[in-house]
This record gives sequence, C-alpha cells and structure tokens, in this order.
Amino acid sequence: MAAKTIVLATDGSRSAERALETAIDLAKASGRPLRIVSVWSLPVSGFGYGIVPIPELVQGEVAKAQRAIDAAMDAARAAGVSTTSTLLKGFPVEGICEAAEDAGAGLIVIGAHGWGRLKRLFLGSVSSGVLQHASCPVLVVRDLQAGESRQPAESGELRETG
Repeated sequence: MAAKTIVLATDGSRSAERALETAIDLAKASGRPLRIVSVWSLPVSGFGYGIVPIPELVQGEVAKAQRAIDAAMDAARAAGVSTTSTLLKGFPVEGICEAAEDAGAGLIVIGAHGWGRLKRLFLGSVSSGVLQHASCPVLVVRDLQAGESRQPAESGELRETG
C-alpha cells in the first residue's frame, strides 16, 4: 500500500511558514510525499447591484498564491521531500478539503494565525473550517510570536506544550 500523502495548505503567511516546517519534518520522518496546496479567491468590488472582478487584483491574488507554492516547493525539495503542488481558485476551506481528498491525503497540515474569538468571528478561520470539513486528520500549527506565552487550552482545544 502506498504511503498516504501529507497535504500542506499555505498562503505564504508566517503561520503557513511554521506549518511548512512541520509538514516537511513529518514527510521526512514518515517517508510520505508532500502536496502543497494554495487557494486564491476572486477579489470583487461591489458597484451598484453588480459584482465586478478587478483584473489587476485577480492577477495579484494568483501571483501571491503561486509565490507561496513556489517558496514551499523550494523548501521541501531542498529537504529532499517528494513534492507536488496544486493551485486552486475558490473558497479556501472547500479547496483545501477537496485537494486533500483528491490526493488521498492521510493528513492536512495548516497554519493558524492565533486570532482571538472576536477577530475569528469577523474574519473567519480557514483552519477551523478545515478542521470541521476535512475527511482526514488535520494538524493545526499556530504561529507563536517570539516571547508570546502559550495560553491554557480552551474547552475542546489541544495546545502545544513546552
């Protein structure tokens, strides 16, 4: 039986960089291949009753997602990990979960910004959405700022310990 793929979801952020390090370590230790996934969304501007896509913003979103993939691919290859990538357009939670299913993933690794409840309420949380909808285990890697202390776990949450 072939080794199940590890899927890394990345947007190029600091939390995604930490998740990349973790995914590479796991892939090396387990001998599993790594698939790097980035999902970009269509930026739109409301004008009257219509929604108008702005071509320059679309190009910027695609380029940002591609840069995130390229950087992660370079790091994984430098570490000697067998790596492929997928660039998708759509809603991040749906795209990540579908890419993981298509890859036959045994694990999704994703970063989390560590936002509080209020900020998550207004901005949403891709990592929380993936946790809820993925068909395989999900490892959420928090981006802890230098000197930031680890908070006690909220009800139902697991936290990294020193």
